[in-house]
Amino acid sequence: MIEFETEKKTEEILEKYPNISAKYYDCALKEEDEFLSALQINSIFKTVDFLVLKRAETLKSSGIQKLFKTLKNYDLNEKNIIIIYNVPIQYGKIVTEYEITKTSIKAIEDIATFLDCTLIKENNIILNYVKDNLNITERDAKDLIELLGSDYYHIKNETNKIAAFLDRQPYSFEKIKNLISIDKEYNMKDLVENFFKTKNFTDILNFLETNKDSYLGIVYMLADELIVFLKLTSLINSGKISQHMNYNVFKELYNDFSDLFIGRNFKAQHPYTIFLKLNSLTYFSEEFLENKLKELLYIEYGLKTGEREINIELNLFFKKFWKDVPSY
Repeated sequence: MIEFETEKKTEEILEKYPNISAKYYDCALKEEDEFLSALQINSIFKTVDFLVLKRAETLKSSGIQKLFKTLKNYDLNEKNIIIIYNVPIQYGKIVTEYEITKTSIKAIEDIATFLDCTLIKENNIILNYVKDNLNITERDAKDLIELLGSDYYHIKNETNKIAAFLDRQPYSFEKIKNLISIDKEYNMKDLVENFFKTKNFTDILNFLETNKDSYLGIVYMLADELIVFLKLTSLINSGKISQHMNYNVFKELYNDFSDLFIGRNFKAQHPYTIFLKLNSLTYFSEEFLENKLKELLYIEYGLKTGEREINIELNLFFKKFWKDVPSY
């Protein structure tokens, strides 16, 4: 899975260079130029840099090929770079304009290591992680994963918790059924959606108080929701859709931009799911949404590096969110 491989590579780099920390850039926030600028900076001292470029699929196939051709012109010595590209899949097939072609793969492999983390391979990685860490059968591992949900970090945390509890004793579901947190993802998603509907964030903070391993999951879900809002707002501002159109009209138009709304299963989300978000959308400016996404990126960075108190940062984010909304 792409999160698994990213985390694994990050740990390898930080283990080799314990005195550095990752700098994150997000293509969804159009930060690829900042990423390239960071590559140009060479200290008079011999230093090692670690840069992560997220959501590179925003660049699409042509953009990622161009990026790697550009990278060939840079001095990448002492640079550790991870570029994350989630290939969207619609109706079981890769969306053509996002497909990594053989030409692109060759351009990547000229200067970097290409890791294929497509859906089948991702599922196998998760399955093997659970099997190996709990020393259980494939059937038991699949049953457990089904109960835990689809969030990688939740599955990993729960697997590690079970392994510590069993302490190398034989696995049985009866032993651990009261230990695991069964699919918190749905609950988290509901809490995030309610925040945008009701402006109430107390329930999220109460949830995090008893589920401290879910901070990153909440940050990601907030970001996902804001990205959907940003895309819908952009479509409204460009005149492609209207907030008050009926569902039948929206459904007819949806095929023209469905590739903007790829779900976690790498397939386009159902038009009715997006229509409901459009129907209940509070109007935010594109600038406001981009700023809030940047704030979440900084919070994510602070959580991963341990430089910030995540509970304080998220509390502040929630308190400021509605106060920062411009009045029109």
